[in-house]
Amino acid sequence: MARTPVIFVPGLCGSFNLMVLLDFQGPRLTGWNFPPFISYGKGFLEAFEAAGYIRNKDLFVAFYDWRKSVQDAARLYLKPWIDRAKRAARADKVILVGHSMGGLVARSYIQSSAYADDVAWLFTLGTPHRGAGEAYYAWGGGQLRADPAVKAVFDVYLWYLRHAHPFQTQLDPLRTIRTQAPGIRDLLPIDDYLLNHQGPPLPKPESSHRERNLVGLMLNQPAQLDLLARRASVTTISATGFPTIRAIVVGGPPIPPGDPPRFPDGEPVQDEVDTDGDGTVRRASAGLQHPGISAPKTLSGVGHGVLPHHPQVLNEILQEIKDSIQRDLPIPALGAPPVEETKLVVLTASPVTMVVETPAGPPLPSGGVLGAPLEVVGAPLRRRRVRARDHGHSGKHLNIAVIPNPPAGAYRVHLHGTATGSLALGAMLISAEQVTVLGAAEGAPEITAAETRHTEISTVHGQVADGTDLFYEVVVTDVTTPPDVHLDARATAADAMAKLRAAAGGGAVLGGVPAEVLGKAPPKVRAAAEVVLGEDTAAAEAALETLGGAEAAGMVDALTVVARDVVGAQDAALAEALIMQLQALKTG
Repeated sequence: MARTPVIFVPGLCGSFNLMVLLDFQGPRLTGWNFPPFISYGKGFLEAFEAAGYIRNKDLFVAFYDWRKSVQDAARLYLKPWIDRAKRAARADKVILVGHSMGGLVARSYIQSSAYADDVAWLFTLGTPHRGAGEAYYAWGGGQLRADPAVKAVFDVYLWYLRHAHPFQTQLDPLRTIRTQAPGIRDLLPIDDYLLNHQGPPLPKPESSHRERNLVGLMLNQPAQLDLLARRASVTTISATGFPTIRAIVVGGPPIPPGDPPRFPDGEPVQDEVDTDGDGTVRRASAGLQHPGISAPKTLSGVGHGVLPHHPQVLNEILQEIKDSIQRDLPIPALGAPPVEETKLVVLTASPVTMVVETPAGPPLPSGGVLGAPLEVVGAPLRRRRVRARDHGHSGKHLNIAVIPNPPAGAYRVHLHGTATGSLALGAMLISAEQVTVLGAAEGAPEITAAETRHTEISTVHGQVADGTDLFYEVVVTDVTTPPDVHLDARATAADAMAKLRAAAGGGAVLGGVPAEVLGKAPPKVRAAAEVVLGEDTAAAEAALETLGGAEAAGMVDALTVVARDVVGAQDAALAEALIMQLQALKTG
């Protein structure tokens, strides 16, 4: 029996395609996936595959550009995904499962004039139907304080945006959000959630706000909710137990206001929170008040980012599908939700290829309750080379290397230039942290849950040319400390010396290059050339120590002249690559 296809609509930052997110390409369905450095989405797919669904036959993920308004995302992405699923499954209708922002994208389509009567059921998981207080910090002040996994993805996006379009955003997160990610405005609360700081904490009427979620206001009009209830069956799922914003006490706007204006509706003074939410979305916002829509199913102790992977949530969805649409659907036994494994993520936004060599040793322990280490499972890792995946194009490589369960130690990163341009190399750690759920009943056992966390992205900069080889070290100590990223000066110098020797014939000084070339050079340059290109291995080793140390500048300048005047006479491209490589020894 043919199955009604299921389409998962991810939440904010749950779709990843750097070429689109950086505007190197326009809207398209190809090239998308879940973010490669977090486990988001995989648990959902595994559960439905265990129930017999087949990816791209009757199980789909409607990836979309989450920067866009939910209305634009529905039109440009969700509707084409629905059409693709209907064709593949030869079906007239689909089942949509929207997590967080994905539920708003789904609603926007169902309640639009473009709706083609092709959604049999809509499940929303932690969807901010009436908005989420966290969005005020992002849209008003450029401070993304959302679910930690969302913030990890957004931080990576911002890192690449700074290096791909630095002048467009002026390196300012608020300007970036206001100009590049208008979809975040669609997450603002539509109720009176701001309270005056001076005097009694009375609500500031939402209708008086300068920055408003007009999409949410329209979608939640009574007539629009009637339309939603008529067009599709709707099940909402919410969670409680995590501190969640219910109101924000604000003062006046900052003076001067800035460009763009920061917090034009008032600068936050403090949050008023309770545990009637999942850490991002309150239960009252995750449900829909309408007689034609059942009351929200509420779970305790499930964080916002875990909802699409939690076995209880998945069982609820599968059982509803079985009872109402697919009578022969088997309900698989599902294990515990996946816990984010520790990962080292190394990034470049440069015209380079990247290979990372891992150290040997036991994997890093993850964090735990109140910082206690969790048990480390698995044998010590062996040294291996990890080639980065390029998420960019031939002119601007956007490399990402992900090393799961990394051991502590120094990771050797080899960057090989493919064109002339600037270099940015970054590294961060992602791991799981155990947090205590606060909404447990009095006297009940304490509940803990795993939450994704990440360090800051440590970054270094430089320059490369086609053929430049630079070697860096990324030093990892523990999961809470940002990796230390620095040039491996000795390895970079050794490679440059080997190239100079090869260009000069591999042995005798200058390998037959006319002596007058060096005869005109200053004594320091002649001495450096004779040491590096000669046969005295002890002198060469001493030169290498100099190049790899703090006193490298003089030797670098001398060898730069050799590269320019000697190698450049034979191979200008190689000379440029060598000069870039040598100069890196001075700038670090």
